[in-house]
Amino acid sequence: MTSFNLKKITSNDPDLTFAILLSALVFAFFSFSEPLFFNINTGFAIMERFAVLGLVGLALTLCIIAGEIDLSIGSNAALSAVIVVRLTDSIGAPYAILIALAVATSIGLIQGFFIAYLKVRAIVLTVGTLMLLRGITLFAADEKTVMLTDFDITDFIQEKMFYIFSPASFLVLGLFVLVALFMRYTKYGREIYAIGGARKEAVASGVSLKRPMMIVFAISGLCAGIGGAIIGLRSGTAQPLGLQYLLLAATVAAFIGGVSVLGGKGGVVGAFVGVLTVNFLNTGLVFNVTPAYIAQMYMGGLLLVVILFQNMSKVYEDKQQRQLKLADTDSFRQRLLKSLKT
Repeated sequence: MTSFNLKKITSNDPDLTFAILLSALVFAFFSFSEPLFFNINTGFAIMERFAVLGLVGLALTLCIIAGEIDLSIGSNAALSAVIVVRLTDSIGAPYAILIALAVATSIGLIQGFFIAYLKVRAIVLTVGTLMLLRGITLFAADEKTVMLTDFDITDFIQEKMFYIFSPASFLVLGLFVLVALFMRYTKYGREIYAIGGARKEAVASGVSLKRPMMIVFAISGLCAGIGGAIIGLRSGTAQPLGLQYLLLAATVAAFIGGVSVLGGKGGVVGAFVGVLTVNFLNTGLVFNVTPAYIAQMYMGGLLLVVILFQNMSKVYEDKQQRQLKLADTDSFRQRLLKSLKT
């Protein structure tokens, strides 16, 4: 039976290795420079941020692996948050969450259907749904911030478990594990990699574009729904124009985790590492009372470093492949000459 082996994975993926080292460096820097960074309360805060950003980072990682992107994920999450907050008082949190997840997943599934069957590029379609969902969210919220009347209803979502975890962070970690197993051990996961890395070749070899695309965007919608529900229940409020930061932060996390802009490369482990790195950086900058514009510059600089490394890694990999091909050609030529002489 094949088992999870981080050393084996990183040895075959220099981008993931670099992402892990980068995450460790960011964590070490703030741990040594800020005494309060390395304690249980900070760990709990980091995992609470991870619960939402991790979901969106995971969803975008899968979309980019498939060669597409879901720009509407923040709007979908905002709609889910509004649905949960508006319905919790009247029908209870469990039913409100189920309705929000059903709506968010259906939106993702519909987007995947149009992308797959009509062959519309996701970057075009999801720009439209981004604006459409914002309009629907504004209508559902009556263009104002919605609030719970009884904030005690949602206390369960912020209970501490094992010091640094909450029910939300445990749920998200479990989802990461399930998606990792799905991508690694099922043919549907392999199809997602195939249509992202070499779409024309995959389709020509008989891989259906429809099924993996609908799966990817359904997962994206589900992640948006869970993320929106967590935020709505945690704060007890929902803003129809909120959560716009999620798309940018999660995209940065996905690329830090080693996903390739060309598709077909990346994974759940990388998404996990990328989200942790972004959370370490954001939390450390908050401790240092860093202005927002400086924080954005740090985030952009970190992303540029990762992209530069990935490009250098790709150039080195291509060079190694060319050398191997030249060596094989030279070896074949020598064998041919030797056979002719004999």
